[in-house]
Amino acid sequence: MTSIRLATSQDIPAVCTIDARVLGSTSRSSELQEAIEQGHCYVALIDMNIVGFAIINQSFFKNSFIHLIIVHPHYQKRGVGEEMMRYLETISPTEKLFTSTNLSNERMQRLCLKLGYAHCGTLTHLDPDDPEMFFCKYVRYPL
Repeated sequence: MTSIRLATSQDIPAVCTIDARVLGSTSRSSELQEAIEQGHCYVALIDMNIVGFAIINQSFFKNSFIHLIIVHPHYQKRGVGEEMMRYLETISPTEKLFTSTNLSNERMQRLCLKLGYAHCGTLTHLDPDDPEMFFCKYVRYPL
């Protein structure tokens, strides 16, 4: 069973280790530490071990935006990413929740569509020859 909670400073090493394993470098370590310190990072745990993390904030035109969802390779394809996205939907303070992924990341695109996110645009020139696809879901409705 997966549980999700706000990351703490004690989680920095585990989060950075998982990210480095997936990314193949430690280039985002300071960004991840900052996200944890600012309260924007959530960790997924199985049997008390951190198996993934997600970063969310309201930096996208004052809307909630999921910047990263990373799952340790040994725990991929077990629903951890889906559980994290569903959790972030419940805590989003804005009515719209956005995320993005590269065109090459078909797994994330399928997850977004499965969870009811609509493709809302594509941006080129961020990564060479791999456009960024943006997705949006209404998670709160105005009264």
